[in-house]
Amino acid sequence: MEELQGYDSGFLQVPLKLPKINYDVCVPRKDGQGFEIRYTHFSSFQHRIRRLPLMTACNIRGAEFNAEPREGNEPWHYSKQIENSYQLNNDFYGNDDRTFDRGHVVRRVDPAWGPNAANADYETFNWANVVPQHSKLNRENGIWFQLEQHIMENGVKNKASDISVFAGPVLRTDDLLFNKAYENGMIQIPLVFWKVIVWRKSDGSLNAVAFMMSQWEFVKSKLINAAVVEKGMKLIQQELPDDYFQNLTFSDNKTYQVPVSDVEKATGIQFNWRNVNFPFTSTTGFTELKARRLRKVHAFKDILAKSESGNIGLKNNIETMREISAAELNDLKKTKENYLVKEFEITNMIL
Repeated sequence: MEELQGYDSGFLQVPLKLPKINYDVCVPRKDGQGFEIRYTHFSSFQHRIRRLPLMTACNIRGAEFNAEPREGNEPWHYSKQIENSYQLNNDFYGNDDRTFDRGHVVRRVDPAWGPNAANADYETFNWANVVPQHSKLNRENGIWFQLEQHIMENGVKNKASDISVFAGPVLRTDDLLFNKAYENGMIQIPLVFWKVIVWRKSDGSLNAVAFMMSQWEFVKSKLINAAVVEKGMKLIQQELPDDYFQNLTFSDNKTYQVPVSDVEKATGIQFNWRNVNFPFTSTTGFTELKARRLRKVHAFKDILAKSESGNIGLKNNIETMREISAAELNDLKKTKENYLVKEFEITNMIL
């Protein structure tokens, strides 16, 4: 089996080690070489009980962004590095009453840069890089998908366009069950998803910001409480306690910026980076992100370019670049690639 590099801790030119996770709940690799499942430009760790990613880590090089348009009918496949039995497959996603999308944790486009972009693209379509996400969450929230582009552009202005992204679902022991059996059992559904983005400023410092969003409002009618199933009682909807999200009390499909410490509390993952700054320190816990729709829409891959001096910079001025036509935009949205365009400007993110 070919050994891929996976996540590169030196990618940002300043050491950034993997966050600390509980390996006791992780699926071991078949080759006996630990728990880190390595792909082209990204790594993942699979939860052995939930059969979902616990955490992914991805390096993104903006200047070499090379994702091709999505064709549809992609070849979803098992990760060869762990046993198939630890991966939910299309027997679940294809028989869920059209409730969930196969939501990439590492987005298809994120590791698709450089000469191996096509390989990285393919590798994201594996069952160890997917979580059940309601279609309204996975497809229709532009801010969630444009977070990374926004930060990458901010980095470009400071002569750096590389970022590292850590992401995953919040996997709680009391997550509710989907109301349809899978392999003679039932699957707990994660309700909240998180993302931590790290970038290097022109002064050489590393900075990290975090975001969370919930799909509770979209899926609650399809979930049941485990205790109800165990007792053989009639299946009923069980409301979550008020403190389910701890101090993350949002229950809609909006995207929120949160302190990295809130992600730690919700997941148990420790981002113990002593060499990283955390600019968002809100005492209120979270801030709903706002976005302004741009007058013109542009392809994200056209925004970044190398100048004659070799430095990375914005390609001309965004507002004067070639505008994507309405027909082009519609074609992109039909192929679920609307997040490959810059359609919004996030106005209140703290970086």
